[in-house]
Parts: sequence; C-alpha cells; structure tokens
Amino acid sequence: MVIRDAGNWKIGQNVNDLIEYARAEGAEGYDVHEIRLCRCATCGGQVFGLHGDLEQQTAKRLCRGCSGEHCIADSGQYWDDTKTGIMVCECDGDADEEDFNIAVGFSLYDGGDGIRALAITSRCVTCGRLGYWDDWMIRSGDMHLLDLA
Repeated sequence: MVIRDAGNWKIGQNVNDLIEYARAEGAEGYDVHEIRLCRCATCGGQVFGLHGDLEQQTAKRLCRGCSGEHCIADSGQYWDDTKTGIMVCECDGDADEEDFNIAVGFSLYDGGDGIRALAITSRCVTCGRLGYWDDWMIRSGDMHLLDLA
C-alpha cells in the first residue's frame, strides 16, 4: 500500500490503500478495529456511486457493474430517497456522480462484543483521491452490521 500526499489530499494507488486510510481516519474519534472493503454481493464489483444523507447519517452504494443498490450498515432503517445527495470528487468539477472504491471502518467496544461507531471512506477511481464521507455512532452495537458494509 502506498498513500502519497498531494497538497491537502491523500492519493491511493488502489482499493487496498483504503484499509490504511480508514484506520488512520478513525470513526467518531475512536480507533478503527475492523475494516470492510465494499464488494457487490451480486457481481463482485468494487466500483460504486455513493448516495446518502449526512444529516440522517445514511449511505447507500450503487454498483457500477450490475446497478445493484446496498444500504450500508443500519442505513436502510432510516433511508429516505427524497433527502439524499451524491458523493462527488473535485477532480471532475462538474458535480456529476463519480465512481469510487468504498471501505467501512468499524470501531468496536472493549472486548470486541459490539460496534461503537463506523466511518465510510472512499477512493476516487479516476484520480485516486482518498476521502471521508461520514461517520456515526451505532447505538445498538449490533455486530451483524460488519457484514452490511
């Protein structure tokens, strides 16, 4: 993994650079203990569009390979299509939706018996820019959310 600085940004060469980046960024101020690189359950793709609502702390990834949609972690419980925005990268400049690799970092409670918080990070497929979409606390602590990245 090679992450390089480019001014105010970090640049990753491939999807695996998201592991190091997610760990460094943390989640809601907590250390990240588990990281899931997002992969489409239907086609295996790793390139997505990302939609979400920062106020409601929801996120949905849209697979570029098969158009499948997947709510990240507990987002499906709070999803509202009328309040979503799209993730864009400054490399394009036209505010159209771009393609990203996505990773979700999870902070676990001491003893690893529950999820405290999560953070969604991304890598622009076009320019390699690493970014941070959002993070939020997981009040239920449900460990099955690790499988819903």
